[in-house]
Order: sequence, then structure tokens, then C-alpha cells
Amino acid sequence: MQKSEKVQNVEMHLWAPRIRVIPVVLFATFGLLLNVSCRESIETSSVEKPVVESAKPTTQSLLGAAADLASKNRSGESGFLLLDRGNQALAWRTRLADAAESSIDAQYFLWKNDDAGKIMMQRLIAAADRGVRVRVLVDDSMTESNPRYLATFGAHPNIAVRLYKPFGPKGKSLVMRWLDYASDLKILNRRMHNKVFVVDGSYAIVGGRNIGNEYFEYIGPFCFRCRDLMAVGPVVNSTSSGFDQYWNSDWTVPIEDVISSVPSLEKSQEEWGELAEFSTQKDYYPDGFFDLPAGFTAGWESIKNQLYWGNARLLIDAVPPIKGQPENRLGFDQTGKTLLKIMNQSEREVYIQSAYLILLDGGFEALRAAKQRNVKVVLSTNSMASDNHLSAFVGYRKQRKQMIETGADLFEMRPDDRSEEALFSPALVKEYHTKFGLHAKTMVFDGRYTFVGSFNVDPRSVNLNTEMGFLVDSRELASAVASSIRNDIAPGNSWQLELTPKGEIIWVTRREGKITEESKVEPMTNAAERAAADLLLVVPDKSQL
Repeated sequence: MQKSEKVQNVEMHLWAPRIRVIPVVLFATFGLLLNVSCRESIETSSVEKPVVESAKPTTQSLLGAAADLASKNRSGESGFLLLDRGNQALAWRTRLADAAESSIDAQYFLWKNDDAGKIMMQRLIAAADRGVRVRVLVDDSMTESNPRYLATFGAHPNIAVRLYKPFGPKGKSLVMRWLDYASDLKILNRRMHNKVFVVDGSYAIVGGRNIGNEYFEYIGPFCFRCRDLMAVGPVVNSTSSGFDQYWNSDWTVPIEDVISSVPSLEKSQEEWGELAEFSTQKDYYPDGFFDLPAGFTAGWESIKNQLYWGNARLLIDAVPPIKGQPENRLGFDQTGKTLLKIMNQSEREVYIQSAYLILLDGGFEALRAAKQRNVKVVLSTNSMASDNHLSAFVGYRKQRKQMIETGADLFEMRPDDRSEEALFSPALVKEYHTKFGLHAKTMVFDGRYTFVGSFNVDPRSVNLNTEMGFLVDSRELASAVASSIRNDIAPGNSWQLELTPKGEIIWVTRREGKITEESKVEPMTNAAERAAADLLLVVPDKSQL
């Protein structure tokens, strides 16, 4: 694939995640005006499917033996590798898949049919060819109108693919699918945002990355700063159990019950061969991928003594009730409630990094209470120039002044983030017109507790989506993650937002205590972009953001 084709591939898929609120509102209005009911949502609770549980770890396997040896004499603690860079995050997923002997369980909000998506698909198909049982669970909201790539993936006898809350048979036009969505918005708008990868019941990767190029820092029109944790130890068992709860829930439907036609095994084998050839080409991997140790054994030897150990728990939301009943999730859900409780118990400092930052009343109360306790709070999020969801940004923009007034230090990521730009040559950044954005969902409390997961600090994560993440009690991990966030908010990577004596927001860059750059309007945006944001002020319902 030529680079120009790769750009087209990325651009073709980048628009989909931007559909957050506005298309739903427009399609719902259109449907009401026409007085039509187009809904053909799959009746999930009536679909028969086998109940399947996760494979148990065994020390007879390569991964099981390695994880067991590393965990010895750790008194119930779990070990964690911080996956702070995209190529490293993709490398560990492929290494684990290549070493798998019994099972691979993958659960994602979004799995794209781009370079990273194809590479991961090929690795799982190769594992299935070896007899590994593979289960893939993907939320339906961002799948294509006819996701043949997932159907081809699921045609393998050792691979099962299920969709979460499918809204309408595949093969429809995009407009008709969103009309279906809007006609049952109250239920279908509650999406599965979980992101987890478990192999042989021994290793788990949880964090903020979906499966797609921009999440693994491929060079392209958009590139995300994100973060995962890879785990060994007791927390992997609960992660597997959490996957099973969703896999076997009434909300999931086998993909063969949704698509219009199932690809034949013969045709699928042809495409699997093409994927195998595709995966051998270095151009389809992120920069630096092939500079890392090849294979699980070499990779593990290079980092096994660098793991961060601590007591850990999986925070995961319960599967929503079925039969069309609204979810009983007043205030913060399990994930958010736990994080808010820890926030309110913090005594020294709190770092909150969230791609989308929109507070409910409880969040503002927590910030004000932290100020009264002399707790330093650092908030890191996207700027207008770096945000890929304008509607979500507008919800945050309404609250910025109030956030600063609580005493929190507020930072917004620059689309020309210097640390991100340093990963690529200036020529490549210029060629792709790359914008860097924040997609990490990370918190550090009092230099001790670290959360890395899928939970954004916004009403959608609180009230609508299901979320998950690792909460780890480890000062060493907390120090590493806090250091990473401090780099993200450093001059040249983010702007700090401050208030003038007149109460107006300004964007500043401080070096050695002095302001070296200042803007009184959204930096690195034009008048048309700011006008578009102004128009959205009247549209979003905060609860949907």
C-alpha cells in the first residue's frame, strides 16, 4: 500500500468516531417529522447462543509458566507494564497472540478495518489456525454498514464474533441504520466502551486504546496519545470473568445472525491468505515497531524485571438490564463511583487526564472540596484544535472557567505536541498534516493509586456507556504515570488555561515561571472552526456527551 492510500484509508474511517451526538439528533428529528418507525433492531434477548466461559490459566503453557514464575512470592500482588507508546502497545498484543496456546478474548468499542485492524485480525486468525479458541466482542455503533471484514474474521471455525446491541440488520445504508438507532435511542445509545485483551487466561491488556491506526500512533491525519496497562497475576482472573459477563449477556448477538450473508470458508481462506501476506510488510506497522524485540520470549526477557507490582482490582460496570428497561445508574456508576470516592479521600495531589472532560455536579463538588483540603488537582484534556469530537468539546468549553475557579490547574493538549512530533520526521508530519490528540483515560491519586482504563470523565461514561479499568495500589507505577502526564502537560505539549483579572480565559505557555506564549482565543483554530463550535452550543444535551 502506498502512503497516499494509507492516508485515504485512515481518512475514510476517522469520520466515524466523530458521530457522537449531532447525527443522532438530526436523524431523530428527521424521523419524527416524517412520523416513521424504521426500527429493525435485533431482539437480542431472544437470540440463542452457547454460554462460554474463559479458559483457565495453566503453567503448562508458555504464557502461563512465565506469568506464574513472575508472580511467585508476590503475596497476591499483580504486575503491570505501562504501555505508554503506540508501537509498544501493538507489539505486546501481537506477541501475546503469537504465543497463545489455548484462548484469546478481545473486547473493544471499535475495531477498524485499517492497517492495525488487519494486523490484529491476522494474528488472531493465525492463532485460531493453531487451535486457539478466539472470541471477539465489538460494540455495534461504530461498525460499518456491512462489516464484511468482521464476518470474514468470524468465518473461522475456531473464532466466534459477537456484536453488542446491534441496531438493525447489516447491509442497510448508513442513514437508515442511524434512523434505526434514533428510533430506539433510549436503549441503543448506551454503548459498550470496554477495551480488553486477555490471552491464555494469563496476560491481560486494559486501557484506552481501540483497535485502529490512530490509537497505536501511526502517522496519519490524526494520531492519538493513549495509554494501556498489561497485567499478570490475580487481576487477570477477574478480567477474564468480566469478559465472560459481557460475552454471555443478552445484549450480544453472533455476527452471523446480523449480517445479510456469511462468507464461505473457501472465500474466507483466500482473504486470510491475503491478510497473512499483508502482515509481512513493514510499511503497515507503526514507526519503531520493528526496533522492539521480536516475539514474546525476547520481549518478556527485556521487561520482566521492570514490572510495577501492587495490589490491584478491576473496575468494571455491570452489564445493563435487558427487556428495554432503562439502566438504573443514578449518579456515578461502579467505575466512576469508585474513582470519585478515591478523589474525595485524596490528601495531597490528583492528576486526571481525560480525552473528554465534562463534569457533573459531583465532580465540581469534589474539586471544590479538594481545594479546601489543599489538594493540588491537575486536569489534562484536549483543546479545540486537538479534539476529534467537537460536540463533546463544546460541553467542556462551557465549564472551563468554572473548573479553573475551583483552583484546579487546567491544561489542553496542543495539536502540534512536541513529544508526539518527535516520534516522526518533520517531513512525515508535514506530508500527512498530522494533528495529535489525547485519548488517554488516566488518573493518579496521592502518588499511590493509579487508574488506567476506558472511563472518560464525562456524563456519557458516567450514565450511558459501560466502562472498565485497572486500579492499582503501587507508588512506583503511580510515579511513572504521573511523570508521563507531567510530560504531556509540559510547555510545547499543552497550553495552561488561566483567568485574567477580568475573568477571561487565556492560553499560556510558561517556561521557568515566565509566560512565553499567550492567546486570548482558542489557539491554532480559525474563525470558521470557532463559529461551528458556537453553533453547537444549542444542540448537545449534556447527558449525551
